[in-house]
Amino acid sequence: MVRLNLAPCALGEGPLWRRETGEFVFTDILNGTLYACTPGGAVRRLLKCCYQLGAFLFDQAGNLLLMTESGVFRCPYGGDESDFQLLWQVPMAPGERFNDAICDPAGRVLAGTKTEENRDGSLWLFEYGQPPRRLLEGLKISNGMGFSIDGERFYHTDSGDRAIYRYAYNVSDGAISNRQIAVLLNELGAAVPDGMTLDAQGMLWTACWDAGCVRRYTPGGRLLEELPFPARQVSSVAFGGSRLDTLLVTSAAIGSDGPDEGSVWLVKTAACGLDEHRAALPAPLQPDEMHV
Repeated sequence: MVRLNLAPCALGEGPLWRRETGEFVFTDILNGTLYACTPGGAVRRLLKCCYQLGAFLFDQAGNLLLMTESGVFRCPYGGDESDFQLLWQVPMAPGERFNDAICDPAGRVLAGTKTEENRDGSLWLFEYGQPPRRLLEGLKISNGMGFSIDGERFYHTDSGDRAIYRYAYNVSDGAISNRQIAVLLNELGAAVPDGMTLDAQGMLWTACWDAGCVRRYTPGGRLLEELPFPARQVSSVAFGGSRLDTLLVTSAAIGSDGPDEGSVWLVKTAACGLDEHRAALPAPLQPDEMHV
């Protein structure tokens, strides 16, 4: 396990692997900052902005999609706030922000929100040429997401329910149906599922907030493995590296004074991950093609 040489993240989250540059990218949501690091542990600040960066994704050209309280922006990789291009906006209550996002196999964007009261969050679907569509509402804390290898199952975490739900997913139109519980953390203790990813065997890896660990589950909810970390507020996880066998794990310092809270780690694993889907967007967008 390698700990990055980095000041503690207030709320580290949402890591992704960017194969073109051989870097992990992750966000410190509350500080509006993106960091990039190599599998060897070299880390740099990639972007700093005035918004909360609740989530980010890549489009098929490798540009950044940034989910902020003021809308979804696109920015060239390595760009700054002056390069932001507004793509979509959705109605948000005061104090509401995005919290985790994913692309589906067709290149649509799914992004969830949470409110300060941890109720009335939403899950939004964004598709080029279409207005945003709300897939779920009344969520407590919309969090980590994933797709099965065949794209026919969508996993969505509601941390307030301490559950990862599984839905049937229609790749042709982005519709979800038939909600079932995939993983429920109902054991004694305060473990809360947070950010998640899937590996090449279709198993679920979830960061367990307040439990100081990352767990690997079957799609049916059977615990296979637990990796402990020296911070309780472990927040998210992603596979990367040339063989997708390195795990980047984030945590959060906010609300805790533990010496390791807010740290970020790299861990070699026996499992390998999957390349994440990317957003299908033309380049460049013209103002009359945006949906706000």
